[in-house]
Amino acid sequence: MLYFQVNIISIHVSRSKYKQITIMESWKKITYVVAIFMFLVETRPLEPYLTAYLTGPNGKISLSEAANSMESLRSYSSLIATLIMLIISDYLLYKTVVIFLTLCLCISYILMMGSPSLTKLKVSMVFYGARYCVTNVASCYLFAHIKDRKHFQKSASIAAVGLELGKFFGDVSGQIIVSSSGGIYTALPYCNAFAMLLATIWAFLFPPINKRNSLEIYLPNEKTTLLKTSEQITSDSHKIKHNFNTRVDTEYKIIIVLKQIWLDFKTSFFKTVILKKSLWYIFGMAAYFQVLNNMNVLYSYVVNKYGNNDVLSNGFAESMVTLCGALGAYLIGKVQLDWNYYGDIFTSFCSTLMGVFMISCYFYEHIQLIYLSYILYGLVSEAILVITLSEIANHLKSQCYSLVIGFNLLGSLVMSAIMTFFFVQFNFLEITVPGRFLFIGGLYSILGIVFLVVYFFDDQKEKKYMPTDIYY
Repeated sequence: MLYFQVNIISIHVSRSKYKQITIMESWKKITYVVAIFMFLVETRPLEPYLTAYLTGPNGKISLSEAANSMESLRSYSSLIATLIMLIISDYLLYKTVVIFLTLCLCISYILMMGSPSLTKLKVSMVFYGARYCVTNVASCYLFAHIKDRKHFQKSASIAAVGLELGKFFGDVSGQIIVSSSGGIYTALPYCNAFAMLLATIWAFLFPPINKRNSLEIYLPNEKTTLLKTSEQITSDSHKIKHNFNTRVDTEYKIIIVLKQIWLDFKTSFFKTVILKKSLWYIFGMAAYFQVLNNMNVLYSYVVNKYGNNDVLSNGFAESMVTLCGALGAYLIGKVQLDWNYYGDIFTSFCSTLMGVFMISCYFYEHIQLIYLSYILYGLVSEAILVITLSEIANHLKSQCYSLVIGFNLLGSLVMSAIMTFFFVQFNFLEITVPGRFLFIGGLYSILGIVFLVVYFFDDQKEKKYMPTDIYY
């Protein structure tokens, strides 16, 4: 009898271990699936040469048109795409949105092929706006598919490594193609379109998230928070639930869904951790976009100074930035800390470092030192981005990933647009190109100071409840 009981216990333990192994392998599999997608969707050899392509023999538009009208179309379309993403992605369970956005990118590059007309180029810029949010939706899909939230940090780290390696491969392959063709950019849109086609096919292979009727989640019943907090929805809600498949009023249904989305939005941002990380994401990513937009301009500004004999090596610098970004993302995935306690001081430290790196660009007279600061900036920025995204996702409920992360992306794009307007279109302070980096570095430094204060405030607050204080 004892032998029989021992066998039953050993079988139960074996099954538990098998289940744990299966769950562990499950999150790893989906993480690598998303990482491969990130690699494919970021493999875009045309990106470093997009302006040169548009103003060259293929695009045949002026530099002014490329910098103003095309950039405006990209900015507006990215805002619209992000707005749509944050509203519908959670409802559609991400996979459909990932496929749609990737397909938009594929169409964008197809329209650029050959010798496109001005109308085709403008339409391509409309589809091009999807590039700013497709990776965010893929990250939301990743978080929604992983059941055990303790794996969020590692999975976000691996996905970020795939993304950075994709950028690196795209930059290097673009440089090789342009160099081997004698400075001709004609083949680059074809390469981009092919990569986006592969990414779209790969997105179709994403394992679906457990299907459920999202409208039933949003429709009120006796157990929903919406009904508890609103006395206006009474007998009509039960009637809608009873006749859901036959006679649901579409307009009323949309109102209910929007009310629940608004409730989820408020509930999410009432959490202090989400609010803090989101504020950093909005301002930090806005500054990050400004760095990307202005770094090449700074290179040219420094090299064109009188008496400067430096030689541009932008391709090398960009490749090192992406490689170091991948390294930073990989290393931070290995760090195991209590981010609820150390998260603010980590954010403060990284923000301060990023501020120092960007402020130093204002003072440097040689391009090599600017390259070094930019490479170190890429290392730190990718590490803090991984932690920020994983911590936001870790404190969200499953139906709110793209709602909150999409809102943060939208906020950062709006802030970046305001900065561009302040720096370029309405530069009443006459800020020079290096002066922009002084401003960007100052913004990061302010974020570092704010999170340092928050850390010490929360630290003192927690110390009141430490067991050692009770004994004293």
